[in-house]
Amino acid sequence: MSQSPLKVALVGIGWWSTPVGHALKRSRKLDLAACFDQIPERRAAFAKEHGCAEAGSYEAILADPSIEGVLLIVPNQFHEEMIAAAFRAGKHVSVEKPLTNFLAEAPGVYEAWRASGKVLAVGHCYRRAAGHRKMKELIGQGAVGRPLWAEAVFSNPLGLALTPDKWRYFRATCPGGPLMQMGVHHCDTLNYLMGRPVRVTGVHKKLATPAEIDDVTMTIVEYEGGLVSSIMCSFVTPGVYTIKVHGTGGVLSLEMIRKNQTLAHLTNEETTLHVQKMGEAGWTPVPLPDRPDMILEELDEFADCVRTGRAPETGFREAVEALAIVEGACRSAETGRAVEVAPLLEGYERVPSAAAAVA
Repeated sequence: MSQSPLKVALVGIGWWSTPVGHALKRSRKLDLAACFDQIPERRAAFAKEHGCAEAGSYEAILADPSIEGVLLIVPNQFHEEMIAAAFRAGKHVSVEKPLTNFLAEAPGVYEAWRASGKVLAVGHCYRRAAGHRKMKELIGQGAVGRPLWAEAVFSNPLGLALTPDKWRYFRATCPGGPLMQMGVHHCDTLNYLMGRPVRVTGVHKKLATPAEIDDVTMTIVEYEGGLVSSIMCSFVTPGVYTIKVHGTGGVLSLEMIRKNQTLAHLTNEETTLHVQKMGEAGWTPVPLPDRPDMILEELDEFADCVRTGRAPETGFREAVEALAIVEGACRSAETGRAVEVAPLLEGYERVPSAAAAVA
């Protein structure tokens, strides 16, 4: 097994490439060889800041035999085509969530991935945050008794500034609005904490944004064993990030105190976790474990998976299960009826999941 850093190229330079770039600087397992963005000024600035080559096209990156993997941080509507192209070129792929915009695009990704024999990692990094890891540990230890239901909120006011030149403005390129762009993280994290989803109900409203998308969403998810959760998302209210898990013996409450309206790292310093035990008054703070930040951990795991052949924690199976909640909620919001998850995931039942192996 090679011990050399994994040579990668970053494709798509926007606001999320900033924390990813900073994590790459701290990683000893990845070597950022090149970057590409369609806007020359952006890729030149990124290349200068991070000391990597400035590629002239995505095709040039795929044709470079020295580059082993690509980190895709591009608008959702390009995921299917660009993932498949990377696999055809023999590259490993780490792509930001969601896997695709629609489940109908997932078969193309699946077929290209399985034919390539390469690693596919999907950027559901939030479950890796120290607070969520601690919640998972405490739930497993019975700290809240038997878990029954969860509530989650993810909001920011970015929708108020959307204009027709931005891809998040339109339903076709951003289905589900804030649920797709932010809430999909909660979908994955709650799957991690609560189990596999079986039924979804969605209520979507367009209340304040000038954009075409709905800007406030509420999603009810039912899980195997009868557990339930609610996921509230907004593109038009102040930045809030919370998760609470309620059980027969107590409640766990996680809140991120955000430093700004747009960027969430969920570091230990920005996150608080409390527990309220049944019969006790008030909340008791829970110390968080000392872990790498969630982005660095995700990137390093990608490199480890390439070198060892093991599956990433959030791969194809985890990604389509989170995407099924978003798409199910969108369909439910249109019809006014609950949507079963199993038919949405038909054909993927035997795709292995790596989540159970994570401590």
